[in-house]
Amino acid sequence: MIDQAAPTAETDTGGIVLRRLAGDDADRLKQIAQLDSGRVPEGRLLGVEVEGQLLAAISLDTGESIADPFSRTAELRALLELRAAQLRRRENRRRPLRRPRVQARAALAGSPPGAPGWLVARRPRSS
Repeated sequence: MIDQAAPTAETDTGGIVLRRLAGDDADRLKQIAQLDSGRVPEGRLLGVEVEGQLLAAISLDTGESIADPFSRTAELRALLELRAAQLRRRENRRRPLRRPRVQARAALAGSPPGAPGWLVARRPRSS
């Protein structure tokens, strides 16, 4: 799935651009996937361009990646993996912590007020 409403924030590092991919990148992604003997990764995608040419992409959701095998892309994949990990960490910090639900338990009859529900009185065994 390509993010249709992806922000166009880019990181430019001397001819190398990392950016979120959008719907207009679909054709090039299909070409890269075909060259890489794979399929376009699912989820939100981050891509890397060198001199305006999209050469590799990674899914921010699954970590699956594709790259043009006719270009030197090992370093580009490593760069994408690093940036994807940074973005995932940032997203995880923004999510509120989920606190486990504490379910109230009924106290045993005759228990003092405020006694925890896990106190269980055992009946003596009859012989």
